[in-house]
Amino acid sequence: MKKNIRKILQGCTLTAAMFVFQACYGTEPDLGDLNQYVFRMVDENNNAIDGVELQTRWEHRNSQGTLNSFSDWEYQGITGTDGVVMAYIYDREFPYTKFQFSDNQSRFEMLDTTFASLPGMDTVEIKLKRIADE
Repeated sequence: MKKNIRKILQGCTLTAAMFVFQACYGTEPDLGDLNQYVFRMVDENNNAIDGVELQTRWEHRNSQGTLNSFSDWEYQGITGTDGVVMAYIYDREFPYTKFQFSDNQSRFEMLDTTFASLPGMDTVEIKLKRIADE
């Protein structure tokens, strides 16, 4: 009888410890059909650029390629000192997703583009053209 009670208490203790661990650290987010893309903004000399904002917009085109409708621009993030920003895009939206890279300090030209394909989980380097000296 004492062995059974001890095993029950050990099981409860283990369950409580796992609950506290998950509450503190959480679980990895389930992105579902979202893909993560990492972009690194650099200038002509391959120096990282901070303060570049990434926005995306989904476009719907018919079979002839004519634009039927589009969504509002969606803020994805802004680069830090390492020049890196991440975007999360749905698989089904990718071929018609437009990317906009804009420098809030107007040091570089804004880039508004789409990509034919992007490697998943690889860093895509984007070169921006300088328009003003720092």
